[in-house]
Amino acid sequence: MNNKSQSNTCVPLVSVIVPNYNHYDYLEQRLQSIAKQTYSNLEIILLDDASSDKSVSRLEEFSLSDARVKTFIKNSDNSGSAFVQWIKGVEQASGKYLWIAESDDCSDLHFIECLVEQLEQQPKAALAYCHSNWIDAESNPLGLMDIHVPYFKENYWLTDFCLDGDEVNRNLMPYRNVVRNASSALFRITPFKAALKGVSPSGRIDDWLFYVLLLKGNILCFVNRELNFCRLHSGNFSRSLTSQSYVSNIKQRIGVFRKIIAEYPDGVNSVEPALKILWRNRFKYKSVDTLITRHQSFGTYALYGFNDLSKYFISRCTSKPLVIFDKKIIDSSYSGTSLSRVDDFDLVQLDTVIVMSIYYQVQMRKILQSLGFKGRVLCLEVK
Repeated sequence: MNNKSQSNTCVPLVSVIVPNYNHYDYLEQRLQSIAKQTYSNLEIILLDDASSDKSVSRLEEFSLSDARVKTFIKNSDNSGSAFVQWIKGVEQASGKYLWIAESDDCSDLHFIECLVEQLEQQPKAALAYCHSNWIDAESNPLGLMDIHVPYFKENYWLTDFCLDGDEVNRNLMPYRNVVRNASSALFRITPFKAALKGVSPSGRIDDWLFYVLLLKGNILCFVNRELNFCRLHSGNFSRSLTSQSYVSNIKQRIGVFRKIIAEYPDGVNSVEPALKILWRNRFKYKSVDTLITRHQSFGTYALYGFNDLSKYFISRCTSKPLVIFDKKIIDSSYSGTSLSRVDDFDLVQLDTVIVMSIYYQVQMRKILQSLGFKGRVLCLEVK
């Protein structure tokens, strides 16, 4: 059954951009999570970046089945950049609000309705976003995506909030891109287009720089609901850095620091401590590499901490860990490895536990000790 756009001009139009590249296996879930939104006044812009799977045929079928599809752009050559696809889609968009619906992610059916309501209440907000849950290739839950990090004085994401964008740029963005997944956000299109003019696609953290420009002089809003689902699968290990690419990441992060300093010439106190943390962490992937070379000697082992380092570790090991421990994970799996809470697991099965966190090593060791683990505990060595 086709959904028709609402003709009521009082209901804002939302432009939905779906940039796709070889995500046929996930497209059906993504497209249905758009088509069945409780908010129906949409225009849908489909893009395919020269996929080699069956994506194009599925997108063509969808474009014929839903009258709200405005255009379907098929690249003959791969652009090599998701951000380039964003730009191409935005050029076609005419809505008041914009959603970048990544093709391997999916959403709750109330996603647009909830975030439109927030943006309508905050006319100075450039975007509103929500919590994201990690899911695997089979849509099994992998836990909540953390936004808060230990360097932040306050965990804002425990409740709804609206923050001054300049304060976000000064105090939070040097440490982390707090808009961690584009699919989790609904944007006001006017400031989005204005910010887009200041970014030339050049690297893997183009979006971080973009959000700095977008938030300057605007408001950032957050809705404390889990309405977005971000998928981890074998095709997107680019989410995890490597010991080699982390050097490139440092250079790009320095570019973000410079941009923040340029935008706020009166001073940004958080840039210097953020730079020190970045520099201190430059060897963390090398530390994981060292563990990988030894992993055959660990016996039956577990990773403690479900994060980019553990994903990197698993992607490069021939002998997989028996389990990954994380306080947020319940009854699921990742890349063939089961996920569990540490206190739900019979630890006598394990010879070794590798703590995959830099900042919570002491606490995690104490938890293992309190649970009576008698085996070997290894930690990342970052000097």
